[in-house]
Amino acid sequence: MKNKLVIGLVVLLIMGIVAISGCTDSGTSSSSNGTSDAESASETSLNVTNVKVVSQGYGSYDIKATITPDKDYSYLEMVLIWYDFTGAVIEKNSLVWNINDVSAGQTLKVTGNGYISGEENPAKVDVLIFDSVFSGSDESGAIYKKTIEV
Repeated sequence: MKNKLVIGLVVLLIMGIVAISGCTDSGTSSSSNGTSDAESASETSLNVTNVKVVSQGYGSYDIKATITPDKDYSYLEMVLIWYDFTGAVIEKNSLVWNINDVSAGQTLKVTGNGYISGEENPAKVDVLIFDSVFSGSDESGAIYKKTIEV
């Protein structure tokens, strides 16, 4: 019992340190052509293909994709925002998938898992990828965003 408490505290400490280090990134700025860095970065620095949403039943969904970055990243994470047929948000899943130390040109076969806790049926989902820790609450910092019909 004491070992589990110590392990839990160590994990929380590490998560806190990672969260604080991710807070120093400003996230967005404007480029010379008037688009945000998230828009231009998704076109130039991160190649995301074969994005699929696969229902696993009981509100569970796998998100599959192939990601090939054009530059090195120290961290990448995926966030999902689920919508019903009216466009209302029904669920947000943060930290669906993440990885550290990705090299330019390295191909990643990604499978993340999202979950809808209510009885709503999703009509679409926004798949967002960030290059800083715990960024899911600020969509403007996404380096990739794609809406998938479910």
